[in-house]
Amino acid sequence: MTHPAETARLHIMQALEACQTDPTLADSLEGLVEYLAKAQKRLFPAVNLPINSPGCVDMVRRAMDALAQSLKILQDLKTNASAVGITAQAIARALQELHPVVQHARKQSARISRPPSERNEIETIDVNTMLSSSSNHQFFNGFSKDIEEGGIFVATFEPKEKGAQVLVHFKLPGNKSISAKGVVHFVREYNPTVPDMAPGMGVKFVNLHPADKTAIEKFLNSRNTMFYEE
Repeated sequence: MTHPAETARLHIMQALEACQTDPTLADSLEGLVEYLAKAQKRLFPAVNLPINSPGCVDMVRRAMDALAQSLKILQDLKTNASAVGITAQAIARALQELHPVVQHARKQSARISRPPSERNEIETIDVNTMLSSSSNHQFFNGFSKDIEEGGIFVATFEPKEKGAQVLVHFKLPGNKSISAKGVVHFVREYNPTVPDMAPGMGVKFVNLHPADKTAIEKFLNSRNTMFYEE
């Protein structure tokens, strides 16, 4: 049986070859190649490890994050060049190969119940990016349209379980750092049939600081929120 990491690397090579042959991608090529190269770098040692080993799973997760970023670059391009479609399909096939590895690891981890003393611990999530009008991370709200009653959707291939208490760190334009307490309100799993839909989790804010609320609302003047119905 061929290792999923090896098969994914072949798809990534196809993506690299396709995007480097089209001059219309020249402006975005540097960033695209950078993320594809990061994915290749993570998967190279993973090939020599057992599929379900912690080291392999960790490298696969990191590779998937890099591939998701490269796919985002392609989605933002305003072109119908055939190379874009070929590259996107190759990246999607690589993600389809890798996803079962992470999914299996998550199921195995879920079977190990945590002791009661640890179940109410607050986990820290560092979004580690500056939010922008085109990022996969985005704010959400419901019918009230009040962000204090909504939260932030964190794009990730490894969401926490629903109900988990978390502390989310992120930045807004102008280098405004925010640390907000929240609870995982919903989870959107990765769907291989819709690779351009970012997987992740919606973290509902708990006691959002007034100054942070004001900063978020100012940011939302340039970007609409994502609607989530209870």
